[in-house]
Amino acid sequence: MRIGNLSHAILFSAEEGSGALPQALSLAKYILCSHKEGKNTACGTCDACRKTHNFVHPDFHFVVPVNRSAAVPAGRAPVTDDFLSLWREALLENSLITEQEWYKKIDIENKQGLIGVAEAANLLHKLKYKPFEGGSRVILIWLPERMHPAAANKLLKILEEPSPGTYFLLVSHRPDQLLPTIRSRCMHIQVPPAGQIPPSDEGYMQLEKLLDLCLAGKPAGIIDWAEEMANLGREEQKKFISYALQILRQYYMVFLGVPSLAWVDPARQTKAQRYADRMSDTFFTSVCDRLNTAALRLERNVNSRILFCSLAFDFFLSLQR
Repeated sequence: MRIGNLSHAILFSAEEGSGALPQALSLAKYILCSHKEGKNTACGTCDACRKTHNFVHPDFHFVVPVNRSAAVPAGRAPVTDDFLSLWREALLENSLITEQEWYKKIDIENKQGLIGVAEAANLLHKLKYKPFEGGSRVILIWLPERMHPAAANKLLKILEEPSPGTYFLLVSHRPDQLLPTIRSRCMHIQVPPAGQIPPSDEGYMQLEKLLDLCLAGKPAGIIDWAEEMANLGREEQKKFISYALQILRQYYMVFLGVPSLAWVDPARQTKAQRYADRMSDTFFTSVCDRLNTAALRLERNVNSRILFCSLAFDFFLSLQR
């Protein structure tokens, strides 16, 4: 790679838990390396590489979704700098960190993270000054889809015409949710998944509990299930819907008589067959449509109690046919 040919704004997109963030971090290390002449990778031994490895390089800036917590003084909007030590710690622990894991780390599990106008203003203030160490500088924006439109509009000009040696690396799980004006200013790199993340045991338990209640014809229990789901954090709710779609795809492959395409853990095959035998082609079509609709509505911050109550009874009615 030749640094002179590198785009000043690059959008890495991939599914959550994939290698998009590690790839962006690796590129940042290469950009900031002071001994990369003639090499395709960072040297890994210079002072700049050591600082970048620990995420303390003064010309390596981060923008991530945050929200108000005990760490933020009252009277002003939260910004990434309020949580920077926690972000560095999180990256050192796991560079594949998920959005929900980050919110748990900063104690905002029941809130939606946001990249707000105050964050954009803070970044623009930093970019008024020359790089601290006199070379390049990198701004890594993690989950730019969480950026408020007003914040995105404040950054448009600097994204289009940054000062020489300034590079923006954006890491997104939902690039379709970015403003077209942001996407158009970036070179887009789609990172292939390293392998689909299997549903968690908790995901199976939550879905199986709902299915058992529906198949047993227990409306009161279904309402209790919906209430439990409504009390989860927003990202946990989204994760459940993602897992439910994966699990139902497994059951559908078993239903169609091609269990080899279901990729079901051997320990779960008997249970998958038992559920598939109680389902119909219409059920799979109907509930998958409902789950996809629910995912969209969660993004729009609808009332989760109403949403999960409606979703639960969609399951119930679809299994009665």
